[in-house]
Amino acid sequence: MNVRALPPLQGLCDRHEHVVLLWDERIQGRSLLGIGKKRRLLVESSRPGDWSAWNAFIDETQKQSSWAFGWLGYDLHESLGLLDDNQRHQTIPSHPGGWPLMCWWEPEIVVEWASGVADPQIVAGITHPWAFDIMQLLTSSDDERKRSSTEAEGDWAPLEACWTQEAYHAKFNEVHRALQRGDIYEMNLCMPWTGKAPAYASWSIFERLASHTKAPYSAYVQAGPWRTICASPERYLAKRGNTLHSHPIKGTVKRGKTKEEDQALKQALASSEKERAENVMIVDLVRNDLSRIAAPNSVTVDELFGIHTFSTVHQMISSISCTLTENVSPLEIMRATFPMGSMTGAPKLSAMRHIAALEESGRGIYSGTIGYVSPDGDWDLNVVIRSLMHRADTGRVDATFGGAITLLANAENEYQECLLKAEALRECMAR
Repeated sequence: MNVRALPPLQGLCDRHEHVVLLWDERIQGRSLLGIGKKRRLLVESSRPGDWSAWNAFIDETQKQSSWAFGWLGYDLHESLGLLDDNQRHQTIPSHPGGWPLMCWWEPEIVVEWASGVADPQIVAGITHPWAFDIMQLLTSSDDERKRSSTEAEGDWAPLEACWTQEAYHAKFNEVHRALQRGDIYEMNLCMPWTGKAPAYASWSIFERLASHTKAPYSAYVQAGPWRTICASPERYLAKRGNTLHSHPIKGTVKRGKTKEEDQALKQALASSEKERAENVMIVDLVRNDLSRIAAPNSVTVDELFGIHTFSTVHQMISSISCTLTENVSPLEIMRATFPMGSMTGAPKLSAMRHIAALEESGRGIYSGTIGYVSPDGDWDLNVVIRSLMHRADTGRVDATFGGAITLLANAENEYQECLLKAEALRECMAR
């Protein structure tokens, strides 16, 4: 498979407050880099009007035929009003890392690695004073930066789970009781982790993670002190003209140490009754979500139970698409689909209520989305999983790992799956 070399961005990250790289190393994929900020929308706590402000920001982007990059955190669903007072177990606590729920901005310069093209091209801001220097940097072979011994040492702490194994099992059992009562059919239970790394380390950690995982929806996002280091294999929504695409993931197994073991694990995932049951529940949920903003009879399952191989895991991925109704707004699309079913459960609203009761803290940007909106009105949004949230001002690093629980699930197996998902990120934080 032809691949692109990850651009050397340490220097850019050092000089600019706002940097975002949406990276797909595959030549057939599309990658984008945004540098600087013309205007910004920042939401730090959930309140009525957040989504209207976002919709207005995106509308203004379209009127100006400009680009926008940013993220939407999971906990924003509070301000969508999806759960009424009778359904909501409690108000979702804020994320312990103090992570903004929403941040979107219009960059000063946008660089694209187009599908089928290895070399970058400036697609917005070509006359900007930075443009020449940025292109020189992107086409250079090396951007190594010498650091003082003091800076190189920094303050590090390994990524560690915030729940004990016993605590995870207790929460799993609560989910199982809800399943047995029929409150839910599937729920995504997520466990927080935390560590520490110096401010300068954000980009180097992303380099290691992107190289290790080779995930197609990877992202590095830097907005002031907030840095997101993401190696997501999952697409939430992509809009292409009047067509919407979603690629939910349910089902994960590690890679084998030999070719024979790897093939056996892959086949076991493909034939697993448990994993297929989890996957089809989410496919049905996504189909239902899309039907709310789709033209009649246009929702299609393009791939069911597809097994996709990545550097560290095999995953079961399905693909669903639809044709949008005329004049549907971005807000209407989000109201129908956010948060994504693969990170909540089924039925979605009931699963969200149980998530709020059991997880005890907000998810922040985790299980939200990072992406872009282009001048022609298309967009691509990932699912924020396999990610680290790094505060440059405090050094705090947050991560979350989880999985879908059904009646067929086993507590210890699900706990071990969380550890498997954490492994790559823990290794990339190791000094």
